[in-house]
Amino acid sequence: MLLHLKAAALAEGAIRVRYTGKYKYASLTLVVSTPAAPVLSLGVSDTSLAAAVSAKQTVITGDATLNHRDVIGSINNWIDTTAAREVLEGDFHAELYNSLYNDVFGGTSSPYAAEAGTTYNLKNTWVDSLIIDNDVSGTTSVMIPPPGTSKGFAVIKSIKGHPGTSATPTVTRSIYDMDGNQLDTSGAIATATDALLLAALPVYDEPVVFDGPVIVRDTCATEAHNDATTMKIQWGLAQAKNF
Repeated sequence: MLLHLKAAALAEGAIRVRYTGKYKYASLTLVVSTPAAPVLSLGVSDTSLAAAVSAKQTVITGDATLNHRDVIGSINNWIDTTAAREVLEGDFHAELYNSLYNDVFGGTSSPYAAEAGTTYNLKNTWVDSLIIDNDVSGTTSVMIPPPGTSKGFAVIKSIKGHPGTSATPTVTRSIYDMDGNQLDTSGAIATATDALLLAALPVYDEPVVFDGPVIVRDTCATEAHNDATTMKIQWGLAQAKNF
């Protein structure tokens, strides 16, 4: 089996978005001035990206009950047909990147503050959006396989490294399916190190096949401790079999 190496990154993308409609420019704007109620807007224009931003329309406003499934559904199903513009269902397309469908969009705080503002032009290009600020959310997440590679079985051989350079973080490392069901976990590991996390969620004797893409997530008990990460994952794709 050919194995790949994927390194975790701080400030990971939560979803990715593109626009395939008839206009030349498309924008996504996120406002987090009220952290508990982030506002996501989309806009289109044939003139410029700035004009697309000026024409933006609110698509979803977060709260403690809405999640990333709601965000993706709102973007994918958005329709805006007026005399000024025509946006049809499916012109904008969003999908999960390094987040789970049940991650909350809103609530008491916003991990997206660094993403406030406007993305690049979304025309025919996937752009990472809802960028998560790890030392606000307390989490570092990696999607295996990455989107655009496969939506089939995920194969993981090993997970190494640890988050945090400040203080002595208590870390829980877990593997979830995309709906947020926990498939494996280390439990809470105090003063987490590579060795302690390996012992709790060890290198597998053989590559383990998961039924579909998964999220590997490190969660620090104190959010501010999650200010760095050395996590890296050896992963591969399940080989097809003839029956």
